[in-house]
Amino acid sequence: MNVQGETCPRCEEFIRAIFRHPNRSEYHPRFEESFGVLRRRPILQRYVRQIQSLFHMARMPIAGSTVLDCGAGFGLTMVTLAALGARAAHGLELQAPYVRTFRLYREALPEDLPLYMLEGDAAALPYEDDTFDAILSVEAISHYRDADTFLREAHRVLKPGGALIISDANNAANPWRSYKTKRLWAAFELGTEGASYYGHRIPKSFLQRRREIVRELAPQLDDEEVEALARGTSGMTRAEIARAVERYLRDGVKPTHFYRWGTCPLDPILGHYAERLFHPLELARRMEALGFRVEVHPYFGGSRGGWVAWANRILSTYIPLPLSIRMARVFRIAAYKV
Repeated sequence: MNVQGETCPRCEEFIRAIFRHPNRSEYHPRFEESFGVLRRRPILQRYVRQIQSLFHMARMPIAGSTVLDCGAGFGLTMVTLAALGARAAHGLELQAPYVRTFRLYREALPEDLPLYMLEGDAAALPYEDDTFDAILSVEAISHYRDADTFLREAHRVLKPGGALIISDANNAANPWRSYKTKRLWAAFELGTEGASYYGHRIPKSFLQRRREIVRELAPQLDDEEVEALARGTSGMTRAEIARAVERYLRDGVKPTHFYRWGTCPLDPILGHYAERLFHPLELARRMEALGFRVEVHPYFGGSRGGWVAWANRILSTYIPLPLSIRMARVFRIAAYKV
C-alpha cells in the first residue's frame, strides 16, 4: 500500500461539498476550527496519508472492508474511508452535537456513500458479533471511561482475523509526555477559564462545571456548601453528582472524592476522561489476555512524507521496542482477533 501517494480525488470532492453546504452555518463551531484546514490540499493529503498509514501498519486493506471508527468525532475519518473504497464506514460517537453536525453535512454527500453514524458509548457497542473487519480508535481510547470494557466489546464485534487499530499520543512510557499530561490534567480540573495549556484551551474547569451542576440541583445551598460538594465530587458524572447532592440534603453526608495530583480528571458533563495516559506495552498485555494477538509500534511521524517518513521507518525498525516506545510521543497498536 502506497501511503505517500496523492490525495484521492473523491476526498477532495467530498471536503469541498461539506464546506460549501448551505447549512454549514449550523455545524458545531469546533468543526470549522478543527477541520477547516482540510480545504488546503497539502493538509488533506497528510490527513489521508495518516489514515492510510494506520491500515498499512496493520496490513489491512481499506478497500472492501467494513470499518468502525469508535470515537468518530465529526465523522470525517468515516468519509475518508468511504472515499478510499471501504465497503461500509461506521462511526460511533458519544457527543450528540458532533453526531448532529455529521448528519447535517451528510446531506452534501452522495446518497449511496456507505456511511453509518450512531450516537453511543464505546463500552456498549451497538453491533452484532463478528461484524467488522477493522475497528479504529484514533486519539479516542484515552477518553473512554471504561477502556477495558471497550476492548472486550471490540473483540466481540470484530470478525475472526479482524484488527483493532489504536493510535494515541498519550504515551505513559514517554517520561516527558507523562509529566506534561499530568500537568494538563490539573489544568482541566482546576485551570483558569479561557487559558491554554500545551495547546489545549480550557473553556471552563471541571471544578467550575461541578459548581454549576450543584447550584442547579440545589439552589438553596450557600457558597461554602456548594464548594464542598463540588470539590468532593471530582471524577463523577452529572448523574453521580446528583446522587451525592441528594445524599447530602437527606443525611448531611458530604462526598469525599477529592482531586489528587496525578489523577486523570473526568468531564462531568460529557462523562469521559481528559487525555488519559496508557503505557502501550501494559495495554498490549491486557489485550492479549482478552484474546488478541497484539503488535505495538512507536510512531515518530511521517504523514508529510519525505525525510520524516524515512526517519520514522529507521527509528521504528532498528531501535529496540522498549527504548523506541519511551522515545516516541505516539504509540500505535494493531491487535488481531484470534
